[in-house]
Amino acid sequence: MKTKQAQVIPLVRFVLSAFCLLALLVPTPSFAADTGTVKGKITDKADGEGVYGASVTVAGTTIGTATDMNGNYTLKGVPAKQQKIAVSIVGYASASQVVNVGADQTAVVNLSLGQTTIMASEVVVGAALYKQDRLDVPTTTNVVSAEKIKEEPNPSLDKTLETVPGVNINRSSGYSASTVQIRGSNTFQGGGIGTRVAAFYDGIPLATPETGGIVWTNINMNSANRMEVVKGASTTLYGSGAMGGVVNVYGYLPDKFEVKAGISGGFYDAPPSSDQSVYRDGYTPWFWNSYVGIGDKAGKLSYSLLYTHSDDDGYRDNSQTLLNDVKLKARYDINAKQYLQLSASYSETEAGYVSTWPYELGAGGSGPGGMFIAHPEYAYDLADDVYTDDIVSRKDAFAGLTYTNMLSDKLTLEGRLYYTYNKYRIDYNPTEDTQLYPYFPPGHPMETFNGFIYNRDPGEFNENRSSRYGAGVKLDWRAAENHRLLFGVDGNIINVKSTQYSATIPAPNEFGEVEEKNIAVFLQDEWKITDRLTALFSLRYDWSGIDADEVSYRDYRDYIPPYTYITEKIENKSVDAISPRIALNYKAMDDMSFRASWGKSFRAPTLAERFVRDAGLFMGNPNPALDKETMTGYEIGVYKQFGDKVSVDVAAYLNDYDNLIESRNIGSGPVIVFEYQNIAKARIWGIETNLNYRPNPQWNFSLGYAYMNAKDKTGDGASLASDNPDPEWLAYRPEHTGSVSATWKPVEKLALNLTGRYVGKYKAVSTYSNIDGENYPGDFVVFNAGAKYQATDNIGLNFLVKNITNEQYEEAEWFRAPGRSFVLGVDLTY
Repeated sequence: MKTKQAQVIPLVRFVLSAFCLLALLVPTPSFAADTGTVKGKITDKADGEGVYGASVTVAGTTIGTATDMNGNYTLKGVPAKQQKIAVSIVGYASASQVVNVGADQTAVVNLSLGQTTIMASEVVVGAALYKQDRLDVPTTTNVVSAEKIKEEPNPSLDKTLETVPGVNINRSSGYSASTVQIRGSNTFQGGGIGTRVAAFYDGIPLATPETGGIVWTNINMNSANRMEVVKGASTTLYGSGAMGGVVNVYGYLPDKFEVKAGISGGFYDAPPSSDQSVYRDGYTPWFWNSYVGIGDKAGKLSYSLLYTHSDDDGYRDNSQTLLNDVKLKARYDINAKQYLQLSASYSETEAGYVSTWPYELGAGGSGPGGMFIAHPEYAYDLADDVYTDDIVSRKDAFAGLTYTNMLSDKLTLEGRLYYTYNKYRIDYNPTEDTQLYPYFPPGHPMETFNGFIYNRDPGEFNENRSSRYGAGVKLDWRAAENHRLLFGVDGNIINVKSTQYSATIPAPNEFGEVEEKNIAVFLQDEWKITDRLTALFSLRYDWSGIDADEVSYRDYRDYIPPYTYITEKIENKSVDAISPRIALNYKAMDDMSFRASWGKSFRAPTLAERFVRDAGLFMGNPNPALDKETMTGYEIGVYKQFGDKVSVDVAAYLNDYDNLIESRNIGSGPVIVFEYQNIAKARIWGIETNLNYRPNPQWNFSLGYAYMNAKDKTGDGASLASDNPDPEWLAYRPEHTGSVSATWKPVEKLALNLTGRYVGKYKAVSTYSNIDGENYPGDFVVFNAGAKYQATDNIGLNFLVKNITNEQYEEAEWFRAPGRSFVLGVDLTY
């Protein structure tokens, strides 16, 4: 056991490192006698309102500031001579004015900005935790606009991410397992257990605390204003779980009174004639979506309240879904320098617990020991009727209160309190009869083993309930003309009640409890070395610990009585890490910038990875020796704009993982028992390209391609089974992905859109592996087409055809994805 002195050493090391960093990077301010002040107000040309957050700079210098909530700004220490004052912000045309600045005098420059529709440089927040021009961002960041989000009649978080280069999505069906990987960071294990991509809604974490996973299909985006995808090592700002990147969602606030509502409906088309599924025989599944909301901006208060309802019959057996979602965002401007913001959400979902397509047991088939023979011709049916009454239900809620105070024109304070609640329940057998495994006769050894997986008593369930209490504070300080410092502290306490994630052997339908605590301190300095070269130095210390000393479990590798029971000491009940990052941005021209970064990230093992036992389809053994995983990431990139018509972004990356946590099959023969283990070393590298072309206001094109090479460097094979076509390839990482989008506005009121997505065939999977790669996911191209017509100022009509060619494909093993579907909807705004 570690002594208290040993536990303190990493924190002392962090404090000393931070002190040295500050001493080196913060220069002694220089004073010039001949300086003056420039102040003024930036307003919107259309309504005269002040523009908040506009960047105001003195051209040719590092002197700059941002406008307050009323559009006011002040620039101090401006050299006394003729100066050019420049203003920029996303969505507006840039503006500037020349002014004579006198020594010890104040010059006034007021500017009005006009909104623009040309391809302006975007403003992003997530890469540095404050606003930056797209050309100044040191890491690869993609922005998904509100317009792009609304292309889906009922947008969910996974659907808005589908076409982002370097992002790949694995979904089973409905609201069941799903995972999003950025640059190969995640695998499809346990339905998103231990994700390496963090997600936030207005700064509030969306990951389920006990698994670290995010139910991407379950997060409704109807009230979202925009989304940012930050790629690469982001632990230095966002902590454990952000090794692969971060998805930031920002809620919507109106600028005037509005009432809006909408309804859409559609159906799933029949599968090809080659399909023999019983579920779709003479049956057409339908789905409906509706929403209603109200919002206003009156004086100091602005708010938005939106309710969404979704009901889907399910495109395959037992994939039906039901959603009720409420989101609230409100902001109160106390004065021109400070405000309070509340973001809250509550959603209830219910869905069928979907299994794979049917299979049978026998020699010569695919899978471990040749036990599984797949039947993809019945892809829309369940593996067995025992699953038809299995139900997954969720309740997810969060509330966060943020206080922001611009203490001066150089110092801003932000504090946040938040609470999240997640309840996840699987009802395996809501009947009065015992559910029995059908394949083996009584007394057969495999019947004994599989009985623990499939034999379910009446009312048997698995359930997790988690509460997370968090707080954080952040100081944004412009310490000098060329240094902007960011300092923050974050912490949270997680309480989990679960029928399986506990340190003791749980009794059926009874809850165990475990607690986790996390705390972090971070420091960042943005150093303007020259007018064109900027460096970003970041350093973060994280500590994570649980309140259990040992774990007891039954070894499921021993499936013949008498069974083996084990109690072992947890070797790493607490973990900590220091995560540094260095990033450079060189603005070679006004419309072209180069970037490079190096950083270290870590991820603490989740409670699910530590204690998982029952995963529905397979059994698992806890791993008392599980440790944190770490990653060293490198990236170089270039971003170039060609006038207002073309922009190109190219990035190359290399991520070296140590102690990567992956699930492994520790069973023998046909018996699959998984355990989460630390793989010694893995390497993922790749190249991403993104091209945007807008030849005129009527046309807009986007093209993305990503190549990825993902290898396990231990030579042991990274998947549950080693008989993959490429045994060194990391499971569920496609080598090639691509996306295309085209939008045409032939007239002002009509917009037509076409999107396409390509995913190459997977080289390795976890469960039903075979040397020929038969029935592996991927290897598909899917196109969607949509039309939107603004009939009047208040009424909009939309039509969408998804999967135009009725492509039959899988994103996850033996889970058929939706075929063609048609959607018709109407939106009302007053």
